Amino acid sequence: MLLCDLADLGSVSAVAARRNITSSAVSQQLRVLEDEADAVLFRRDGRTLGLTRAGDVLVEHVRVVLAAVDEATSAVAATRAGISGQLTIASFNMGISMFAAPVVSRLGKQLPDLHIEVQQGDGPSALRMLRRGELDIAITCRYEFAAPMSLSALTEDKLLDEPLVLLAPLSRHARIRNGGLAALADVPWVTGPAGSGLGMVLQRAADAAGFIPKVKHRVIGAQNICMLAATEVASAIAPRMAIPTELEGFIVEGIDFGSRAIHAVVREGRQRDPNIRRVLHELHAIVSDSWPQPLRIAV
Repeated sequence: MLLCDLADLGSVSAVAARRNITSSAVSQQLRVLEDEADAVLFRRDGRTLGLTRAGDVLVEHVRVVLAAVDEATSAVAATRAGISGQLTIASFNMGISMFAAPVVSRLGKQLPDLHIEVQQGDGPSALRMLRRGELDIAITCRYEFAAPMSLSALTEDKLLDEPLVLLAPLSRHARIRNGGLAALADVPWVTGPAGSGLGMVLQRAADAAGFIPKVKHRVIGAQNICMLAATEVASAIAPRMAIPTELEGFIVEGIDFGSRAIHAVVREGRQRDPNIRRVLHELHAIVSDSWPQPLRIAV
């Protein structure tokens, strides 16, 4: 497990903090592992400790073994009568209100012996926790232009592709339909922090339209972006499901900004676990029940 931790975290100190042991203890165990493998597994680059090709190969084999253990545990769990126990879900910010909270509410009534805990976590950190066995399910979102996240030892189940849409002052809608996004070059914008998914969506769209957006507010949370855009008579690009009913009139239809894919991710070998299967089933039911077409719903 220490080897997998090092692959995910990149430094002995981070592994020590994660395992609540000293850095010297981690270093000693890694040296023992290297001696037992009779191969050079690590290379130091400044303060980080990376893996050699041999180290990468060993990590992949360790993860295969851990997946086999998960599969065996899931098979045994499937023999139990009923669904019960503890399950932990981590989700990106908006995924909590979209998915995690509804699944807790629904299954809390249907399956009182299944206890679900929810944590907030972005994609990379949630996937690291998932690999370490600290989570059972991670709900992630990924924008079309973003580099794919490593899914080594993990498997993902797509819930939906959520379109990105434009919110703009009503007085500008006709100009936008005639002149495109450049009609908003002189108005204030609301978006996410620099480097965030929504911040990059706006920057890419503005670059394509040939202007520099006048960003007035940068906030975390798509719902916050929508509310500020309406309050400030500003413009924003936001995920469709973040837009409350009372603000739908600000949506400018017919402009494609792409989408973000929302997945439920579990460790390989855990798909047969009855608790996880039940939660995944409920997540798909939430999508089908809550969000009408034309959203691109995964089947």
